[in-house]
Amino acid sequence: MVVSMEPMIMMPEGNAGAGGYREHDILIIGEKGAENITGFPFGPEHNIIPC
Repeated sequence: MVVSMEPMIMMPEGNAGAGGYREHDILIIGEKGAENITGFPFGPEHNIIPC
């Protein structure tokens, strides 16, 4: 079984810091447990691309 999890935090438009942030994980569920195959580091600081 494959499960995609996408928890998200949002601040409504018009508020300070408006916008959203989402973590995305893809898990393979097997008889011996779950394996996270996303391979991407956690946290919003990893979503910043330097110019």
